[in-house]
Amino acid sequence: MGILNLTPDSFSDGGLYLDPEKALERAREMVAEGADILDLGAESTRPGADPVPVEEEKRRLLPVLEAVLSLGVPVSVDTRKPEVAEEALKMGAHLLNDVTGLWDERMVALAARYGVPAVVMHMPVPDPKAMMAHARYQDVVAEVKAFLKAQAEKALGAGVPQVVLDPGFGFGKLLEHNLALLRRLDEIVALGHPVLVGLSRKRTIGELTGVEDPAQRVHGSVAAHLFAVLKGARILRVHDVRAHREALRVWEALWG
Repeated sequence: MGILNLTPDSFSDGGLYLDPEKALERAREMVAEGADILDLGAESTRPGADPVPVEEEKRRLLPVLEAVLSLGVPVSVDTRKPEVAEEALKMGAHLLNDVTGLWDERMVALAARYGVPAVVMHMPVPDPKAMMAHARYQDVVAEVKAFLKAQAEKALGAGVPQVVLDPGFGFGKLLEHNLALLRRLDEIVALGHPVLVGLSRKRTIGELTGVEDPAQRVHGSVAAHLFAVLKGARILRVHDVRAHREALRVWEALWG
């Protein structure tokens, strides 16, 4: 899953693809590099990020979505706003990626009505600006697993055709929480739904490698994601598609 951030303030590539032509060029490039899915987001959800008004998010997202839908690959829309999600699904988006884990039941209803899968991600509170203040767990894996299980059952029970589980690395979680979730990812995989992992260029990678510039955290991101695949992850959400595709080709050849 290739990341396309249509934002001025995302932690790694904010401002690079605000121009719709540049965004479309990057989308084409990621498809050529081997992306199976493109994930479009027009609101930064990095820790401490300010919310974006609905109309501004639509202004950034919808023209690019219309263009990217012509590329012939599934398109995921990364939004936590039902108003934005509905417009995107009406246009033909294939997947709803909600970082709040379908906290707003209108998101569940939309995925069910349009018959699209939904990514259920764990975040301790549905507010990126406040989530790091809630990075407190007795057993982070057990708590995240319980949340994902409950939200998945709710969505499927409401008619959503499929769910994808995302532990929410970095969303209201410290380094030790992220490492525990990665080491025990197979416990979340055991819930029986496809698991998405998104550690690309994140602070955890920087803390482990000492690399401060997010754009230079490619090697650490690939290493973490290969471990996630070993633990059963089915989707990798990444900035650097080519690096991950090449690493996975070698990985698959070795495993047979």
